[in-house]
Amino acid sequence: MAEPEVAEPAEPDWEHKEAVRLYAYGAAYTAGKLKSHQMLLEKALLLMHAIKSGDEKKRDQAQNIVAYLQASLDIEFEEAQNLFIVYGHLWDALETFTPEALNLAEEFLREIREIIMEVHRRQPRPFKKKKK
Repeated sequence: MAEPEVAEPAEPDWEHKEAVRLYAYGAAYTAGKLKSHQMLLEKALLLMHAIKSGDEKKRDQAQNIVAYLQASLDIEFEEAQNLFIVYGHLWDALETFTPEALNLAEEFLREIREIIMEVHRRQPRPFKKKKK
């Protein structure tokens, strides 16, 4: 008995890619500060994966994200001052570009992302008023 042919998944077409891009843009545009921070950390982690896989061209993008995250902090608070320093070290690690520095940078990005996600989970949610 012949086995049925399994179709290869089709390469996403231009419309599909554009729809995904627009969705991501809309999600980023409407996200709050914590969610935006988390999304940028996710993008930085994706770039770190590409960098570690040999795509050195992604380093500038990753450094730009780290610099943006650093600049977005409200350094009136001690925690933000500490995070400012950590982001500075992350930027330097990307500049150094050694495997050890990249691994450490990736670990820090993951930890910061987890902290941001936990803070986001613990925020109280506003109640929706019932319509009369």
